[in-house]
Amino acid sequence: MPSARQAALCAAAGAAAAAACWAPAAFALPGGAAVRAGAPFASRAGATAAEEPEASGFGAAVAAAFVGAHAGLAAAIYGRTARRAEGKYTESAVDAKLFEQVYLDYTTEYLKGPMYAHREKAQGARPDYPGNPLYKNGKMTSNVTGNLKTFSSNELMYLSMLFFGIGLYGNLQFLYFDPQFPRVDSGLNFNVSYIVESLFLPMSFFFHIACYIQRKNGK
Repeated sequence: MPSARQAALCAAAGAAAAAACWAPAAFALPGGAAVRAGAPFASRAGATAAEEPEASGFGAAVAAAFVGAHAGLAAAIYGRTARRAEGKYTESAVDAKLFEQVYLDYTTEYLKGPMYAHREKAQGARPDYPGNPLYKNGKMTSNVTGNLKTFSSNELMYLSMLFFGIGLYGNLQFLYFDPQFPRVDSGLNFNVSYIVESLFLPMSFFFHIACYIQRKNGK
């Protein structure tokens, strides 16, 4: 539906075109008004009666086209501006997710800063650090793994298998294949490499748990 301003512009354009049709000589023939007022011109002394209506009709067409084009352009620009101003923004799922992520990141950084003072920020008051929750929506987050939270589940799986193999080798060597207690009883020293390698076995268990947590978190 056209607005009131658009209707006014169209009416103005129509009026201008009508005025141009009734008074064509004012646009195309500068001497027309003077001729009608009775002022003689020597240059028009030899003009015939058939030439004047033809020139007047051409002037009217030019004037009507000029005024109508400008009025139509003004109406189009105004209508486009009005439609743009009246258009309502509809939030999409992508925009909602982006806002949620930006809001969460901003809140996380704010909680870490000194401007947010709270008694629970004191060390030892609670296990969760501000901005780094250990549980979210009833599920353990990557913060539970500590320094391993930047590792993916695949990387942790390989580390778990590697440490398990090294630790198993050290324990078997120390206890069965190359017993160290009889060696000490005979006056010799322990093979320190077996002791170090045996410590890899419990470490592989923690890598295994971290791998499971990261896999549950989609990492």
